[in-house]
Amino acid sequence: MSPFRESLGVAMMSTDAPRPRRPGPKRPEGAPSGPDEVRRAVFDAAALLFASRGIDGVSLRDIAEAANVHPDLIRRYVGLRSELVLAVFNDLSAQLAVVVADNPLSGQGHGPDTVMGKWVRVANALVVSGQPLVATEAFNPVQAMARTLEDAYGLDPLAARVRAAQIVAQALGWRVFEDYLIQAGDLDGVPLDALREELVHSARRLGATRWPSPPDPPSHRN
Repeated sequence: MSPFRESLGVAMMSTDAPRPRRPGPKRPEGAPSGPDEVRRAVFDAAALLFASRGIDGVSLRDIAEAANVHPDLIRRYVGLRSELVLAVFNDLSAQLAVVVADNPLSGQGHGPDTVMGKWVRVANALVVSGQPLVATEAFNPVQAMARTLEDAYGLDPLAARVRAAQIVAQALGWRVFEDYLIQAGDLDGVPLDALREELVHSARRLGATRWPSPPDPPSHRN
């Protein structure tokens, strides 16, 4: 075979041969592997960072570093940044629903390291940014609280849902505006733990109240 034909054959063979697959991002030592482990690590890291710094103060690279994964894996297994934020909120909602069901009549924490603390901060950031929050049965803290009120206080389903929505609103409002409420109410001299514990007692009393509410008590002005 002539050198020309031989070189042509080699060229044709190399053209027809399958190209080697491009390797994915190198996995750091000890990093989570597989879609489920990566998502879990990313959600946990993002939730804590969002709660402590705010959503706008956290980049994908920050999250990837905290989760010990390559940034490309976040895009591959979760999606764009906007999709990640919603996925984190949904994941926190699912966790909070479980926490409420497991500890129905106790406080759920205030700090950014608690499920409630992270959920409130991420929910607040989404609302401020104009992102509507959508609750479903799979991850619905209000429904979880409603079931608790039915079991604990014998409320009918509608009354339980009304009271549960009010309790969650109360919990959200206090956690978002705690510093302001303490300053505006001149409550600096009251121990913070006592104020937070009173919030729990107030929620229990509200949760035990039938709906529609009984008549208002008479005012001393009358």
